[in-house]
Amino acid sequence: MKIIVGVTLYNSGDVVEKTLGSIMSQTYKNFVCYITDDLSTDNSADIVENFIKGDDRFHLIRNIEKRYQGGNYDLICRDTEGVDDEDVFIEVDGDDWLPDSKVFERVVNHYESGDIWIANGTFRYSDGRKGFSQPVTNINNLRKGVYTASHLRTWKIFLWRGIKQKDLKDDKNNFWETTGDLSFMYPMLEMSGLEHYKFMTEINYIYNEQNPLNDHKVNMSKVNYYVNYANKKEKYVTYEKKYK
Repeated sequence: MKIIVGVTLYNSGDVVEKTLGSIMSQTYKNFVCYITDDLSTDNSADIVENFIKGDDRFHLIRNIEKRYQGGNYDLICRDTEGVDDEDVFIEVDGDDWLPDSKVFERVVNHYESGDIWIANGTFRYSDGRKGFSQPVTNINNLRKGVYTASHLRTWKIFLWRGIKQKDLKDDKNNFWETTGDLSFMYPMLEMSGLEHYKFMTEINYIYNEQNPLNDHKVNMSKVNYYVNYANKKEKYVTYEKKYK
């Protein structure tokens, strides 16, 4: 099973080596990592370029336009040559990191345990507190309940390709500036249904709460706008019914 790692990067020069080091240290070696620099104004991209030199599993993409989270993952999942439908995507923000060297092994074991298309959970904050991730239990009411499908977020590439690209964009036709995970997690969970969903109970992710650029610290009114926008979007039907 091949893993595709997507790292979104914006002004994370002080921590990105820790992020990438935690990926490089994984004992499961069958992965390719794409780092998308989303117009950083610091030296993040240069740090990455030097850090990954000599490791051909890592690829730096320097964006020429702002794509935010959903747009960066769309670039990797939908448009990148060599990324296949059955590959498993793992997202790691450029200011976060993995807690140990066995994360990819655990993820692969979950996917191989059944016909799993999407799996998420569980994270810990960088100060040691446990995160809020909880298993999804009601797909039909997903957009009306409390959102808990947080890190670690993973999925089969074919699920992403079932998302209409317009649903990754707002009413101004731009990729969502904040809370982009709602734009893609809702559709993919709805397409998969509980039958193909897995909640991973192990701590597989460290969320860097110290970053002053975190969405909830920058503009909560914009966060609330996108949450309401997501809740009003039309629900996706299951993959078997419509997309096969």
